This record gives sequence, structure tokens and C-alpha cells, in this order.
Amino acid sequence: MAAADGIGLLDERRGGKRPTLYLDVDGVVTTVGYQRQAGTDRLNPVQVARVAALVREFDAWVVVSSTWRIADCRPTLVEAGLPVNCFHPDWRTAILPTSRDAGTGGMLPAEQARRGDEIAEHAGRNGITEYLVLDDVEVGAAHAGRHVRPDPELGLREADCILARKLIARAKAA
Repeated sequence: MAAADGIGLLDERRGGKRPTLYLDVDGVVTTVGYQRQAGTDRLNPVQVARVAALVREFDAWVVVSSTWRIADCRPTLVEAGLPVNCFHPDWRTAILPTSRDAGTGGMLPAEQARRGDEIAEHAGRNGITEYLVLDDVEVGAAHAGRHVRPDPELGLREADCILARKLIARAKAA
């Protein structure tokens, strides 16, 4: 079955279990430093290429766990360089009540949004056991050994990519 936009579909040529990358956007593929240089909400092509390399190397799914998930950000991420077929069929985490301001109903800042709970809920609902979280904020002890936390000023550095590869390989071997 094919969707009109071709985004987020299962690639039926691939078998086996695919690891999942829970992707935050701000601080990972758009960085504070790059935004100062290029403008707000511009995706850093170097950072996108690093995530795309992980996706391709491990045939990984991407699930957007960022505030960018409120709107369908997949076309923007694909245009920036992520593979068109990389998005998990359930491509974004749910916005749980713990991620909303009780008074206004609006989204809490990333540092307060309990994103780790959203990731745990998504993984549980989808039976995902092999995953990595790419997020510049703390996501909680439940994701220890599965979280790469880049510097929001710089994004993923080579050392972060090495750690990500090691953690994904370890999850696949488990």
C-alpha cells in the first residue's frame, strides 16, 4: 500500500526488527549555534546528515519526539536529508497530559515536558524494545543506556555518533 506522499511507509523489502531512533529536533538537528548563523528553525545539514547516516547504517525507524511533532514535520526532515522511508508507521510520540501546562493546556518547555514518559508510552504501545533517544534534554532513568544527549549549542558531535552506534549495536545484540 502506498500513501500519496510516500512518507512513513513500511519498506516491505526489509525483514527483521528495525531499531527506532526517537528524535528531538531542537538541539539535535537544529542547534543554537546554527540558528544564530542561519536563522531560527533552520535545520543544520551536518546534523541531519549524521542522523541520516545512523538511520541508513542500522536501517532504523525514526519517531519524532520533539515539539515539531505537533505539525507534520516529516516533509521538512526529508527535504533536509532524512530518508523518505525512515519514519515509523506511528511516526510521532503522543502528547501526554504530563507534557501540558495544567493552567493553559499548552506544551511545557522541553526541559519540563517529561518527554521520557512519552517515549516509554510510545515504545510500549508499539512493542519497541530496540531504541535510542537523541535528545538534548534529560529523558529519565528509564532510558539509561539508550540516550545520547548532544550539546544544544553544537548538536551531535562525532563522539555522540560513536556512542549512538555503540548503543544501537548493543540493543540489537540483546
